[in-house]
Amino acid sequence: MKREREKHITRLHIILFCLFLIFLITIFVIFKVKQSKSINKYHDLEKEMVNAADKYYQINNLVLADGNEKRITLNQLKKQNLIYSEVASKCKGYVLSTSEKNFDGEYEITNTAYIKCSNKYMTSNYEEY
Repeated sequence: MKREREKHITRLHIILFCLFLIFLITIFVIFKVKQSKSINKYHDLEKEMVNAADKYYQINNLVLADGNEKRITLNQLKKQNLIYSEVASKCKGYVLSTSEKNFDGEYEITNTAYIKCSNKYMTSNYEEY
């Protein structure tokens, strides 16, 4: 009779341990999903800034000389109403436009966005200027 009771307690421990593991895994997955959503907001802002920089050049009829680079700040893009993201109000940054030669030997403009949003997110190679 004592053995049956010990088996029952052991089974109960195993069931409780499995439930505890399921609970921990669920909490971990929820945390990771929430974290990835917040990072996606910043990546979306970077993409929006790159597209806005293209429009900025078109609207202002700017030409980037071959081999040069230019910074367009996030504030400049906001002033021209080219940025609509809610996250942009909490961030500062710029788009670095460079004119580089491609494989055909022709110059083309490449835009790269750099943002810093307090201590929550910062693009690698972001520089204060």
